[in-house]
Amino acid sequence: MPSNPLTMVGHIDRCWLFTYQTPVDDVKDLLPKNLSLVTYQNYAFWNVVISHIQAMRPKYTPKIFGLDYWHIAYRLYVKFQPLNGETIEGLYFLHSDSNSSLINLAGNLLTNFNLHPASIEIKEQNQTLEIEIKSSSTPAKIVLEPNIEARLPAHSAFSSLEMAGNFLKYKPNGIAINSDGSANVIHITRCEENWCYQLIEVKSAEWTFFKDKNIKPEVCYQVEPIDYQWNQGKNYKIVL
Repeated sequence: MPSNPLTMVGHIDRCWLFTYQTPVDDVKDLLPKNLSLVTYQNYAFWNVVISHIQAMRPKYTPKIFGLDYWHIAYRLYVKFQPLNGETIEGLYFLHSDSNSSLINLAGNLLTNFNLHPASIEIKEQNQTLEIEIKSSSTPAKIVLEPNIEARLPAHSAFSSLEMAGNFLKYKPNGIAINSDGSANVIHITRCEENWCYQLIEVKSAEWTFFKDKNIKPEVCYQVEPIDYQWNQGKNYKIVL
């Protein structure tokens, strides 16, 4: 069965994107052949998403048949050179969690997202927002401070918060490598004018997935609600 054979649509009503820098040498062996890392100042970058999706369904299916669920995914910023065309950048998925057994089953049959079961709990107080991911293999706990102005960490690879925010805004492509060495790309359709975010302060973040990994935080995006379309996977031959 081909990867990502369906075009899916849904509405993302809550979304946080956490970005981390890591030395290139620490993650280059995590990529399949024919993909390369997007780098800056000899750093590669992780992108972790925690998002709640409403009415996920195949395109043209009535909204009432859609599924609501939480999706957590650990991705690396990557790129490849198609045989014909310009370099394509996007995200390579290494691990995902979801609180929907149906999404996990269908996702592992049809996609490259590597889904696992998990539950998620959100607690909002006056000054903080706590996110707890309950998983047998990759639990996590994050505390955000949405009302505090985001700050660029001293160790950042970037010279300003604006530069970090612009560089780390991911290109809307999910990228995987097929068994024949070609690339399978989910091109995401979204209204770029409606892709709005604010950079927010992370008070603390504990990710079991990153245990023993050499990472340092960059910025965290809180993304405004937006409609997404995950298009049917498209295969590209790659320049070797």
